[in-house]
Amino acid sequence: MTMKRETKPRIVVAGVSGLDSRRSLVAWAAQEAAARGAELRLLTAHPGPAAPDLYLPSDPAPALRAASVRELAEMAAYASSGRPELAVSTEMAAGPPAAVLRAAAEGAELLVVGADDASPFAEAISGSVAGDLLTTAPCPLAVVPRRVSTVSESAPIVVAVDEHDTAQSAVTYGFATAARSGRPLTVLHCLPPGPHDTSSSVARALIGFRGLYPDVVVTDDIVRGDPRYVLTDLSRKAALLVLGSRGRGRLASSLFGSVSRYVIRRSGCPVVVARPVSQQHATMVST
Repeated sequence: MTMKRETKPRIVVAGVSGLDSRRSLVAWAAQEAAARGAELRLLTAHPGPAAPDLYLPSDPAPALRAASVRELAEMAAYASSGRPELAVSTEMAAGPPAAVLRAAAEGAELLVVGADDASPFAEAISGSVAGDLLTTAPCPLAVVPRRVSTVSESAPIVVAVDEHDTAQSAVTYGFATAARSGRPLTVLHCLPPGPHDTSSSVARALIGFRGLYPDVVVTDDIVRGDPRYVLTDLSRKAALLVLGSRGRGRLASSLFGSVSRYVIRRSGCPVVVARPVSQQHATMVST
């Protein structure tokens, strides 16, 4: 007797706010989910009632939750407009947004959130949802800016790599996404000024990826200088930026400077952060 293997549903989770509707985020997440043949799950987190509110007749929480339900329904209709094949579900969960999204993203192919507008100082003090998830998301994290630049059909997928072990997951995600979208791929080696051995393990690894994805047009280049400024400038002409993450905590990143945190606040295109633990998820985007 042959046992049939159960396949998990493919899901793209998008964190949305009932009080701050971002149509660009919903549209981008819907496009990603449709291209993958995955379900789009729109998720809103709301705080539970504070203890004093339990005794007040004018608790504002029910009204806020009702408004969020209406907004979720409108965003679901917007996401599925023109995409009859796309399955869209909505969910509201109580708890801190980052914790709610992190739990919902277990087993998801991609977690999509909006870029925060907070300054680096404010983020260091109170944190941010996107900043928290950079180092804790269980799957690749996409951060969509409030305003996405309009680019041509030939705009590339840009993958930024360095000489650390973060490169493998970023390159894997970049090649798979370029193959799925039909866009060219640009792999940038971000190096500080000074002499460096360009025949790195990253460059050698690209040979294998070219063999796996022969139809992907690849440009391999080296840039010197501060990658924060280089990548922010490139984001105005790219369809997507793909970065790795070393997994620093919020405080350490604020003190020593994190390329990912800088870029997601200023990028003109969506940014995907593919951590090393997310590599198994990254390979799913091409299937």
